[in-house]
Amino acid sequence: MKEEINKEEELNKGSKKLSFKDIFFISFGGQAPFISLLTFGTVMIGKVGTQAPFAMLVATLVVLFNGLVIYSLSGRFKRGGGYYTYAFYSLTSRLGLNTGWNYLLYGLAYGGTLLTGGAYVLYTIISTYVPSTILPSIFYDQWFYALIVGIIATSIVLAGIQVSAKYAIGASIAEILIISLLSLLFLYDSRWNFYNPIPSSITPTLISAVVFGLGIPTGYGSIAPLGGETNPKTIGRAAISVLLFGGGLATFFFYSLAAMNFTGNLIDYLLFRFGLIGTFIIALIALSDGTLGGMTYILADSRTLKAMAEDRIMPSGLSKVKYSELLVGLVFITALTAMSYTFGLYNTFTILGALAGLNNLFVHISANSSLIRIASKRALKHLHEIFIGIFASLVSISVFLYSLPTFNKYIVYLFFGWIILGFIYAEALEISRQSSEEEGSKG
Repeated sequence: MKEEINKEEELNKGSKKLSFKDIFFISFGGQAPFISLLTFGTVMIGKVGTQAPFAMLVATLVVLFNGLVIYSLSGRFKRGGGYYTYAFYSLTSRLGLNTGWNYLLYGLAYGGTLLTGGAYVLYTIISTYVPSTILPSIFYDQWFYALIVGIIATSIVLAGIQVSAKYAIGASIAEILIISLLSLLFLYDSRWNFYNPIPSSITPTLISAVVFGLGIPTGYGSIAPLGGETNPKTIGRAAISVLLFGGGLATFFFYSLAAMNFTGNLIDYLLFRFGLIGTFIIALIALSDGTLGGMTYILADSRTLKAMAEDRIMPSGLSKVKYSELLVGLVFITALTAMSYTFGLYNTFTILGALAGLNNLFVHISANSSLIRIASKRALKHLHEIFIGIFASLVSISVFLYSLPTFNKYIVYLFFGWIILGFIYAEALEISRQSSEEEGSKG
């Protein structure tokens, strides 16, 4: 028996392939920082103008408390699955199923937002600067770019976790340098106009901008399901490090833009500001970043799906990583290409961005409840975790309820419809299991 346990421990140690550096940059890549700033940022600026840096700061603080919850939970679970696993083993199996169910949509929505955002920037550049007589007509179809970026992202995932990590490290370092240099340049253009970014009043529109801002520093949502491939404590440390670094960098970026009183379309401004050379560089970054963001959430969704399959909530064949990766990759490619063909890239981005924000709050409310439940078992010893869980829940619920009326009603219908489908699936699964048990007992 001891030999079997030792072999299993050695196998588990051998499977911990990812270091803190790998996890940090996969998480930072999950933010797809440059594309997030161009896409989420353009929406935020469109909603609140020069109040965008304050909205970004508030969003970072909201994300911080949710990140502290993941910091506490990740060290308690050695298996993958992230939010699904936390809810399944600390709340109830049905709540776990519904959390995993919603995370699958969250991963598709958030990863899809980043992927289609990169595709949108790439399409805008090519359709604007490359005459239609030079390239085949398909290069001027928006869905084509979603298809290409989706295929590249899926291919990197299928090449293996180490390949994905190396790609994330290289691409993320380049983006950190570019964003930092751009921020300093904007401040220079403003003649170093330092100002107080705190507005005199809080409006529903500002809260709506905060919800979109949640999408920028929440790259740690992509690493929570990777607990089976690294030291669990590494997930928590990377989550806090990345959200503070990413949120701080984004706040500085919006601050420097607002110093110029900028309130327009960020993509158009950058193309105008840097000309053809800048256009070429932005096109490469858009392709890289869209790929990076899509890749990290294909990884995350596949690990969530794998964990659900291991618990017999999903078909058992999906417990094999390659199968779950392939299925999730195909869903990403098909769904995003179809949506881009139907609605266009920008509208697809805004639809998925809203869905990502709502599902982000849902899965974090579930995680917050999981921490409260676990910490309550030894309340005196874990009083600080109870406080973090309660405060994070109150903040997330408040933002959710306050921002809900600001979203398009069809997006809200889709969000709640998905939740209802999850409950129906849970009931159908339970009925199927009970029927199997009854037939087994009769036999």
